[in-house]
Amino acid sequence: MRIIACIDLDYFYAQCEEILNPSIKDKPVIVCIYSGRGEEGGAVATANYIARKYGVKSGMAISRAKKLLEKVEAFFIPARIEIYEKISSRIMTIVQKYGDSFEQVSIDEAFLDITKISNESYENGFELMKKMKEEIYNKEGLTCSVGIGPSKAIAKIASGINKPNGLTLVKPEDIPKVIWPLPVNELLGVGSKTENIMKKLGIKTIGDLANYDPLKLISVFGKKIATYFILASQGKDVEPVKPAEQNKQYSRMITLKESTLNYKEILPYLDTLAKELSSELKYNKVLAKGIGIIAILDDFSTVSKSTILNSPTDSYEEIKEISEKLLRELIPKCNKLIRRLSLRAYNLMYMNKSLSLLEYLTPSQS
Repeated sequence: MRIIACIDLDYFYAQCEEILNPSIKDKPVIVCIYSGRGEEGGAVATANYIARKYGVKSGMAISRAKKLLEKVEAFFIPARIEIYEKISSRIMTIVQKYGDSFEQVSIDEAFLDITKISNESYENGFELMKKMKEEIYNKEGLTCSVGIGPSKAIAKIASGINKPNGLTLVKPEDIPKVIWPLPVNELLGVGSKTENIMKKLGIKTIGDLANYDPLKLISVFGKKIATYFILASQGKDVEPVKPAEQNKQYSRMITLKESTLNYKEILPYLDTLAKELSSELKYNKVLAKGIGIIAILDDFSTVSKSTILNSPTDSYEEIKEISEKLLRELIPKCNKLIRRLSLRAYNLMYMNKSLSLLEYLTPSQS
């Protein structure tokens, strides 16, 4: 027996902005990722539920969202990821206290295995998650939606049933009534391509999948994937709740106001990326031994250049110097103008680990 909880922070970016500025709470709030190409260039990252009533959705063009809200007072706010990350970190510190094991899957979502801590009782688990929600709200002022079920897949679906600020329990015996009527794309792991394949097989709901001929499903998806789909749809998958691996790289991206191959015109953008990347490394107490630059061209093809350093760094000056050298080497390889630029740090050393610096030095340096 397993009892798994999925914690989903409600409309997280927009809710953070409401907490930081309570005067906008009862108005449409739209957090945007601006492209830098005009006042309306970019996309909606998330919106509060008031804005959603007007048809605003994540991923929508900012210009489209503004048209939908042109007759009401609405707040379009540039995303402030560093602030959201700090708030998320505090909340996740609270969340992980309430489980036997904890897995953060994104800035606003996590899983808990609460089997032992709840004494294998769904009722105890429900009360435990209720207490956790109250602590998060009392300390941070934010709501979250929690789903509880026998597996990660069922808990994930349950977390979305009563949003926002929901707490939904789906026991194994409830699955046919509560879960099976839902569209198959609600199941964890079923993306748009997989959904289209399943529709051709006549699988439209999770219940259709749960009761589909296993051999036919295996012939289409292979044994491993088909087995997961069948077990997940029945609430019987055993995917464990496990700590996510630490970041394997950090990166920052920027859009140029005008596409160009002019080295001097690109330098200010690169300088901004170097500062942001250095700050992120220092904040996370990480050193990087690898630095790479990626150019996204006007035809959306990419050209990249990277290097391994003699010793790891988080220094803005070093990252800036290295990235400028990489840019000089990269530009001649571009057959189109550069539209966007990304700077990444990889081959990381986490300073909170008792690792020897010698591990990250080249033989000539050690």
